[in-house]
Amino acid sequence: MIEYYRFYEVETLINQGKLKEAFEELHTLQKLYMELSQENAKLKVQLHDTEEILSISRNIIFDGDAYWLISGGEKQGPFCPKCYHANGDLIRMTVIQKSEFNPKTSWVCPHCSFAAEPDVDLESAKSPVPRAKIIPFMQ
Repeated sequence: MIEYYRFYEVETLINQGKLKEAFEELHTLQKLYMELSQENAKLKVQLHDTEEILSISRNIIFDGDAYWLISGGEKQGPFCPKCYHANGDLIRMTVIQKSEFNPKTSWVCPHCSFAAEPDVDLESAKSPVPRAKIIPFMQ
């Protein structure tokens, strides 16, 4: 942290005609400022990352087959539960549509090859999430 009294000391040194000492003190204060600026930038990145993680954790749901991220009132996904449990990674699962050889729609993770055969199709699983009704308090 920069001690503000040191700026007063610089002013005193200049008034006393000790320009070399004042310059050295200003140079030291400049180094401290640069260190604080770098630390501040690093902390801002950490804060942004933490806010993003909290936002994801508040908006993720598990339906028994896969994870879904609620964004803008709609479900995004499906995401692999195995990857999420292992590392917290949100890996979108690939949807394999029904065919004459495979009567069920299945979801496969491209990262870990986890497969799920949900009881519902993708479109009904992605149905919009109902928004809560906000009731204002009476005064």
